[in-house]
Amino acid sequence: MKYIILTVIAVVAVFGVCFLISGRIRSKMKKKIPMFFHIVINLLSGTVMLMAVGGIYLSIHYSADSTALALLDDESVHEVDGAYFVDGKGEDTVLIFYPGAKVDSEAYLPLMKQLADNGIDCFIIRPPFRFALFDMNAADRIIESYHYQQVLVGGHSMGGIAAASYASRNPDQVDGVILLSGYPNTAIRDDIPVLSIYGSEDHVLEQGAYQNAQPNFPADSEEIIIGGGNHAGFGNYGEQNGDGKATVSRQQQQKQTVNAILDFQKEYLG
Repeated sequence: MKYIILTVIAVVAVFGVCFLISGRIRSKMKKKIPMFFHIVINLLSGTVMLMAVGGIYLSIHYSADSTALALLDDESVHEVDGAYFVDGKGEDTVLIFYPGAKVDSEAYLPLMKQLADNGIDCFIIRPPFRFALFDMNAADRIIESYHYQQVLVGGHSMGGIAAASYASRNPDQVDGVILLSGYPNTAIRDDIPVLSIYGSEDHVLEQGAYQNAQPNFPADSEEIIIGGGNHAGFGNYGEQNGDGKATVSRQQQQKQTVNAILDFQKEYLG
C-alpha cells in the first residue's frame, strides 16, 4: 500500500509541475498555442519525466553482500529461467521464494542454501526491476516445469505479499506459505497453513497493516517473533533504511528462521 500511495503522489506531482510551468509559459506567449496541443505537450513531457525519475528510483537498490555472491559459484546453485535454483538433497519439497522490494535476489542465497541443505529445494525469483509485484505469477513457471510433491511459496516483505497473493489465487497449487516480515492482502484458504516470522526490532514492517491483515490468515497459522531480529536480517544486503538495530547476528536470525521453517514443514506437511 505504501508503494502505491507514493506512486500516485509522484504521478500527480510530476504532471502538476508540468502543467504549472507550461501554463505560466503559455500565459506569457503573445501567440498562444491551442489548448489541445498544450495538453498533449504536457502529457508527453510528464511521461518522459516519470520515466526518467522512475528509472533513477529503480536503479537504487540493496545489493547482495560478498557472502551471498560467493554462493553463485557453489555447485548447488543454478541460474534458471527468471530464478536461482538452489538444489539440495531433498526431492519432494520446494520453496518458491519472492525477494523483498529493491533487493538483489542473490541476497537470499545464504538463507535458501541452509534450507536446501536440510531437504527443501529452493527457487529465488528474479523479478523485473527487483519488484516481486511485477511477476507475482512466477511460481507458475516453476510448478509447471518441476514436479514436487509439496509446494511452499514464500517471500520477504513485499515478496511475502506477492507470495500470499499467489497462494490466495492458486490454492490448489500451494501446500503452505512462508512469510518473512510480510502479510496477506487477501484471504488465504483455511486448509493452507501459513508461517509468519518477523524480528522484534523490525521497524520496516508496518504493524498497523500487519494487524489489519490478520483476518486474511487461515486457521492454521503460526507466528514466530525472533527476539533481537530486524527486517534486513533475513537477507544478506546490509542495513535497510528505517530499520531497527538488531541485537542478534544475521547468521543467528537466519538459523532461527531455517529451524522454524523446517519445524513448520514437518508439523503441517509431514
